[in-house]
Amino acid sequence: MKKILQFLKSKFSAVILAGALCNLSFAPIHFSPAAIISLSVFYLLCDAAKSKKEIFWLGWCYGFGYFLAGVYWISISLLVDAASFAWLIPFALTLIPGVLALYFVCLALSFHFVIKKFHFKKNYEKFLIFAIFWVLFEIIRAYLFTGFPWNLLGYIWSFSDSLTQIASIFGVWGLSFFAVLVCLLPTLFITLSLSKVVISRADKIFAASVVFLLLISFLFGYFRINDAKIVNEKNLKIRLVQGNIKQEMKWDEQEKYKNFLKHILMSNSGDTREIAATIWSETSVPYTIDDTSGIIEKLQIAVPNSQGGTLISGGLRLKFAPDGNIENVFNSVFVFGNNGVIDSYDKHHLVPFGEYVPLQEYLPFIHKITNGAIGFSKGEGPKTIHGNLISISPLLCYEVIFPTNIIDKNDRPDLLVNLTNDAWFGNSTGPYQHFDMAKMRAIEYGIPLARVANTGITAFFDPYGRVIKKINLNQEGIIDVDLVKNLEPTIYSHYCFAPLILLVSFLLLFLFRQKNVIRQNYTS
Repeated sequence: MKKILQFLKSKFSAVILAGALCNLSFAPIHFSPAAIISLSVFYLLCDAAKSKKEIFWLGWCYGFGYFLAGVYWISISLLVDAASFAWLIPFALTLIPGVLALYFVCLALSFHFVIKKFHFKKNYEKFLIFAIFWVLFEIIRAYLFTGFPWNLLGYIWSFSDSLTQIASIFGVWGLSFFAVLVCLLPTLFITLSLSKVVISRADKIFAASVVFLLLISFLFGYFRINDAKIVNEKNLKIRLVQGNIKQEMKWDEQEKYKNFLKHILMSNSGDTREIAATIWSETSVPYTIDDTSGIIEKLQIAVPNSQGGTLISGGLRLKFAPDGNIENVFNSVFVFGNNGVIDSYDKHHLVPFGEYVPLQEYLPFIHKITNGAIGFSKGEGPKTIHGNLISISPLLCYEVIFPTNIIDKNDRPDLLVNLTNDAWFGNSTGPYQHFDMAKMRAIEYGIPLARVANTGITAFFDPYGRVIKKINLNQEGIIDVDLVKNLEPTIYSHYCFAPLILLVSFLLLFLFRQKNVIRQNYTS
């Protein structure tokens, strides 16, 4: 008990709280001062740390708090089938944040090593090094072990349409870099009050520069948004259908046909004469879709009556072996026309343990959380599907959180379509944060995005990431929206990391050149 009390009074408990606090700056709260306090506490403790062991535990504790508060909603999905998966909740709340926290360990150790090795002592130098490593390990987190780029710091700007527009140049990574610098500025005044040391001229210039860039970023976004550029002369409308089917009812044998008919009725309600495409959510068709099932004939009832209308829906696709047995199961998006299936897309970025179990042969006692005995197979990659009136690039659920590899660059679509089922996560922060990530993809690629979620949040984003219409969480409904044009390919969609690499290279060149100049002046 004494050790527990000592820990609670220590800097390590404080840094866990600081990590957790940062999540208040993300959706749905968007309380930006939380990120400022959080990063300032973490940075000051790392900067003052004396040993590698201390740095290690500061990084781990901050990361544990950051991810515990950030991805706790994963445990809620385990309650859908509590009899089978509730026993995993303690592991979801400890192991997942504990492992992800290692990214912050690497950040803290790298920062500590570089500032000591190269004798960076000025505040602005250390701020830049800290920001560079923060973004570096966010990028690594997006790729390593299939990747998990959830709650990248850049999403704290999502409350402002204007401030997020620089993502069209640098992606969300650039927003993260800028967020770190802005959040660390108050530490200049904290250092001043604690040490009574006057802020250096260089630090004053740096602080003024960051504030100036914040203003420039806002003005860039404000003037970039131009409604005239996205008016579509074709006058096409799309309908988004949010069925609001609870996860417990989605695959229930007594309910799934009723849910299927509900989607058809909602699709045909009201005036449908101008609808070019009707879009349902992930696995809205609760049956496997093949030519022999008879389901396709029923789905054609929901295809819009307009000339060349299409129905876009998530569903399961089976691939059979020559002997007739099921060889693969895919989580797919289908595009239906009046004559049946036009084309389909298979999800290529699968959720570990949700849709398949990694190293299944070594973990036979663990089953995937989603329904079905067979794990999903991986699709081939991004794909543009051409309907009769519009072309789309589908993103199934989790795929929209990845800032790269989401479209075929050689076949740019008219519309990004994100189908998801966030019913797994109840009223948690998860669906709101997922929503913000979809918004960011529209900005990065300059392509409008239709997001259809079973229980919400369903919305249509224009290519500037603005919400045109939406249906809130846990509501049933439809929205009809005019399809707007996409923008010219953005700098980010063309060059991806290149602008960010150029920026960071320039800053590193500046920092090390300054070091050399100072060293030469000192030795001479």
